[in-house]
Amino acid sequence: MQITCDNCYTIYDAPEQKRGLVSCPHCEHVNKPKKSIGAENLGEGLGMDPSKTMLTFTEGETKNESSVVQKMIKGKLPALPSKKTWVLTLVEGDEKGKRFLLSKPVVRIGRKQVDLSLRDPEISRQHCVIEIYDELVIVRDLRSANGTLVNGFLIKEELLNNQDKIRIGDSVLQLSFQDKA
Repeated sequence: MQITCDNCYTIYDAPEQKRGLVSCPHCEHVNKPKKSIGAENLGEGLGMDPSKTMLTFTEGETKNESSVVQKMIKGKLPALPSKKTWVLTLVEGDEKGKRFLLSKPVVRIGRKQVDLSLRDPEISRQHCVIEIYDELVIVRDLRSANGTLVNGFLIKEELLNNQDKIRIGDSVLQLSFQDKA
């Protein structure tokens, strides 16, 4: 059975031997299993052919509650840290090995009209944004066509740590910090 985390919206398989409460492997939030509607039952009783029905509902887009990330940055303004410098290194993609110093607290990443431009046709024009709140760094997807992944998980927004990998299109960026001398 697949479960969608109520906290980070990660979809994962619940272990067969566990019944009842299950914790998310990504954020460790405890979720209650819910019976999901299978695609084969989607149009049942409505005279609809389920093979011709396109699902566009995304669970996280309809909730009005604040995410964990929003709670952490509430009331803070983006600002660069005084003791460290954040660096993005391209570890996969056309420009592999290229390094980008994050010299602004808000950095937009994409193909056009952004702060950090990458030559990758799979990246949206404005794909994602990295925001630095002193010691906290977050990445937020800008409703890109192919999504943003952090350490293999599809995200809307996520708190980043040292050595985390961000996949956008066919490119992978690794976040690291250097202490200022």
